[in-house]
Amino acid sequence: MTSTSDEEEEEKSPLEMALAASTTPKVVDREIKSDVPVILPSDPRFSTHGIIGDGNFTISRVGGPTKEELSNENLYEILMITCSDLEVNTLVWKCLGYRFNPDEKVWTNEEVFPKWKEKFPEPPDLIGMQRIYTKEVDQPSLKSNQQLVKSVPADNKQSLKTHLRPLGFTGYQYAELTPNKTRRAQCANWLLFYREELFGFTVEELRERRRLKNEAEEKEKQRLKDEGKEEEEGWKPPVREVY
Repeated sequence: MTSTSDEEEEEKSPLEMALAASTTPKVVDREIKSDVPVILPSDPRFSTHGIIGDGNFTISRVGGPTKEELSNENLYEILMITCSDLEVNTLVWKCLGYRFNPDEKVWTNEEVFPKWKEKFPEPPDLIGMQRIYTKEVDQPSLKSNQQLVKSVPADNKQSLKTHLRPLGFTGYQYAELTPNKTRRAQCANWLLFYREELFGFTVEELRERRRLKNEAEEKEKQRLKDEGKEEEEGWKPPVREVY
């Protein structure tokens, strides 16, 4: 005879299942209201109507990114998985330039970095919120995440350790890596790069800074060549900038 009262798990409601699909049990400890419409990550409306900002993670759909949203403490929450996948996506979207229209309940792309907008006119799922890693379902998320990673220069690849080690982040063990943890780390690293190098500048200003940097690097190479010295610099992967 099978026992049901003490050993059987309580059946989850549809909303609890939706929350579990986009975050972890750490942040699902919230009151579930029966009158809240259930929207799953597979629903196209999830990016505009899914629950965000209910926990400790500082995030708002409306407006551009803020210093509070980009603080080390807030970005650390991404790595600790104490915020939802949708909240991570939302913050990256805002930094890329997508803006939420609260009246029409849509994301607009007028302010998106030009090169990024060419590839992604609509905000892509950079995390894989459905947590289904088949090629048919996950390929778009994987490709958009890879494009984000490629836009980070080699000098900024270790931003997680540089900025978040004081908060306790020492990296993930290889055995504990999952697609979700890997993509969260990549998004957090990009957000740190954005905060340190792109935040607060116009596209024109960024392009001028790039020109001056390239010019200075060429002058240094020429100086070393004139002095008969070899440049001690290893190979760096090409950067596909978002602007």
